[in-house]
Amino acid sequence: MMRTYDILVYGATGFTGRKVAAYIHQRHPEIKLAISGRSQSKLIALAQSIGLSTDHVHPASAENQPQLVSTLSQTKIVIACAGPYRHVGRDIVAASIQAQTHYLDLCGEPQFFDDMLAEFDAKARDNATLVISACAFDCVPAELTAKLASRALKMKYNNCQVTNLEIVHTFAGVSVGNPTTFHAAVDGFHAAAKGELRQSRKRVEDELNLKALSGAMPPPRPSDWPKIAVKPEGVTPIYHPETKTFLLKFVGADAACILASDRYLRYRRAMEHEHTSNNNSNNNNNNNMEVEPFPRMSVCLGVPSKSAAYKVLAYGAMFSALARFGYGCKILHSNPSLFSNGVFREGGPTEEEMKLTSFKTYCTAYGRNQEEKIRVTCSGPEPGYVATPKMIVALALTVLRHREEVKFDGGVMLPGSAFGESEIVLDMLKKEGVVFEVMSDDAANIIIDGDASV
Repeated sequence: MMRTYDILVYGATGFTGRKVAAYIHQRHPEIKLAISGRSQSKLIALAQSIGLSTDHVHPASAENQPQLVSTLSQTKIVIACAGPYRHVGRDIVAASIQAQTHYLDLCGEPQFFDDMLAEFDAKARDNATLVISACAFDCVPAELTAKLASRALKMKYNNCQVTNLEIVHTFAGVSVGNPTTFHAAVDGFHAAAKGELRQSRKRVEDELNLKALSGAMPPPRPSDWPKIAVKPEGVTPIYHPETKTFLLKFVGADAACILASDRYLRYRRAMEHEHTSNNNSNNNNNNNMEVEPFPRMSVCLGVPSKSAAYKVLAYGAMFSALARFGYGCKILHSNPSLFSNGVFREGGPTEEEMKLTSFKTYCTAYGRNQEEKIRVTCSGPEPGYVATPKMIVALALTVLRHREEVKFDGGVMLPGSAFGESEIVLDMLKKEGVVFEVMSDDAANIIIDGDASV
């Protein structure tokens, strides 16, 4: 089917949507870009501000499914920037699958991942349509460093099992976010406190028939596996000499994403194995598929000082106490800046603040002991609104130009399961300014992007 556009940004007039649309048009003028959302006047103003022809403006409401399907049918890929996704995302996913338009989003809401997987994976596979969530700082650095570190460890240490994964996010400069992210976090925490996230995961288990599908569930970890990854618990920050920071538990979606990608890969592999076995009468090894346990994992926030760590803990405790209750959510929603120590504020970060901010994510994969390890880093500019457009555009361009690099023809998944085995996606990210490196001193034989990385 011929498509007029390469990429359409839906929700283009929102804070992040504007930045994604502007980045594509300015950085990749060769891309046939369209923008969409509810307000025609705001879309026209955005198009004029970034130098995009107003002919490329296509207003469409998520509530008007025929209109949305018609709009999405004109593009090869839609980048969905309208959130919170728990409120508006489902209709865009449904329309994308119906239009057979590949879908990528910025969502960092684990319940949304699970709900879309349970409802739409079979339809997406039937329509050969990719639905890939969390193509942003949530959760590209954590997922792809974990995949790269695990792959490099197995390569260096004779295909050894990965027993531990330790991920640490560090930031330099001023971290400021738009309130939409805060509101999504409040709603997500409240839903989890009410048991909705647990129900969504149970629904995935039931819809995908995971317990009955041989090889779809990870086996128990061996009792002799070491406990190496630093895992902060309670209210005591832990000093981390490798990053020179004090570690706290990271409360973003990364851990949920990595686990969900692992679950999806096991599920698709088990389905393929079952299909092959059922169609090969000479196959007597139906139960011989090798299944490894999932490693011990920690995902941490690295804070530069102990006093700063305790301040984060104090605000986190206040947030979690209030977000458990409906009235507490109303209080939090009423003043994001007050309840986040100014981290989330109307208007988001200034251009100067974004220029001064950067991130570096460390992921260490361990084998049988502390000596068997590979450390990988991912580094880039301000994560929320500078690096995020770079990440989602790099992934979209991989789908657009290197379709064979995506592991599956269709389905509902996350970056780790879609791109975790791809070397080209790392090169695409590097070209956009988000760099992955293997840091071990003896990693000279590990190949990334065609070069030995040391």
